[in-house]
Amino acid sequence: MKLLEYINSEDRSFFLPDMGTNGLFLMDYTAYEVYKDPNKQLEMAKKMNEVFETDFIYSLTDGAIFCEVLGVELLKPDYDFPSVLSHPITDMKSLARYELPDPYKTGRMPVNLKSLELISKNIDKPLFVSIQGPFTLAVQLAGATHLLRNVIKDPEFVDRLLEFTTETVRRYAVAVNKVGARYISIAEPATITLGTERFRRLVVPNLKKIYKDLDCWKALHICGDTSELLDEMLKCDIDALSLDQIMDYRKVMKGIPSDIVLLGNLDPLELLYNSDEETIRLETTKLLKDMRKYSNYLCAFGCNCMNDTPVSHLQAAISTGRMTYKDLDEIEV
Repeated sequence: MKLLEYINSEDRSFFLPDMGTNGLFLMDYTAYEVYKDPNKQLEMAKKMNEVFETDFIYSLTDGAIFCEVLGVELLKPDYDFPSVLSHPITDMKSLARYELPDPYKTGRMPVNLKSLELISKNIDKPLFVSIQGPFTLAVQLAGATHLLRNVIKDPEFVDRLLEFTTETVRRYAVAVNKVGARYISIAEPATITLGTERFRRLVVPNLKKIYKDLDCWKALHICGDTSELLDEMLKCDIDALSLDQIMDYRKVMKGIPSDIVLLGNLDPLELLYNSDEETIRLETTKLLKDMRKYSNYLCAFGCNCMNDTPVSHLQAAISTGRMTYKDLDEIEV
């Protein structure tokens, strides 16, 4: 079944919320207690499925796993994503010291694959996995300023680094797909720093290399104002496109092919975190009514929500975002 068919399989709106670390606040575990234990991963996924009735299921997001297995120094908070503290690859010589990680042998990758396999086999919903993209990984390994400067000064180094990161992501994504992921989203937030021409050269071919080896629903997410990049993003052989809440979906949707799903647009900060349940229900309803005429819209957050977003706020968005079309058509806003 295609993603478009799945989200149109019932007479209601479907919902895919990005709640990467919110499950930690429902459990008495820290992030790395969950990362290192497949049974705790499954326990948390079941708890999330119980508390949030959505149309997809997912594990604790593991966006820094590539940097971790490559030995990059990380900040590891108990209840949020790890973040990079150093940028060890600065030239060809330093790049040559690194070997491509093996998803089945290197570091914590095999443990994460086991976690994903357990979730996919024990919860009867499509497993959603977000994976860091090759350009964003390159930025983390080399540093944003250094990498962008070398796009001009040393393009050979940039190309070689992107070959390394692309193959790293591709191998892992294929392994994740094989253990049961039905929906794989590649997040490339760092590409917002590129103009159209460099995005076309440095991003599109590498994403296509990864997507062509995946047998699942394939999505791309980029934060920020991607107006100038949209045409190139649509060339990446994707099933779905996830954009930031700052984008005007009433305008964007007119340029999205009918066979590509557009998802997102609920503001994870000002709406979900800082407002109230009544406002969340109202704004979610308005968005659904705006998108009602498009069969290829999937209700979702504009990006990952704050890890301590109130549970009741998230439940208000999700329950509203999954209402029947009959109920939606009867509401006046």
